[in-house]
Amino acid sequence: MGYVNAKATIGNPKRTMTQDVEFLVETGAFQAAIPKAMAEKLQLEAAGEISITLADKREVRVPISLAYLKLMGRESILPVVIIDVPKPLLGVTTLEGLGLKIDSVSGGLEYSRPFGVALL
Repeated sequence: MGYVNAKATIGNPKRTMTQDVEFLVETGAFQAAIPKAMAEKLQLEAAGEISITLADKREVRVPISLAYLKLMGRESILPVVIIDVPKPLLGVTTLEGLGLKIDSVSGGLEYSRPFGVALL
């Protein structure tokens, strides 16, 4: 299938700063991740720090923030970690939060339910 890329809008929770970005969608990642320069440009403030495990098994502490995310017509405020990544990353937290999933046949994204954000 290869890599799945998706264009989305990201911004600060008040939407005073937004940016359209191409993300790598990675179902092996739990959180969304953006580089520090993007977080600064969007005026995202860290809510705290969390420990994450990288692909090479190293554990690091990184800032976490809340960001406005809009993808395929669905939008919410979701957690993002701030870490130097070569390309912004969307993990399963974002996909589940917006009611989206990877379509293994087409290699794109599709809706996993008929509604977006839910309190179930």
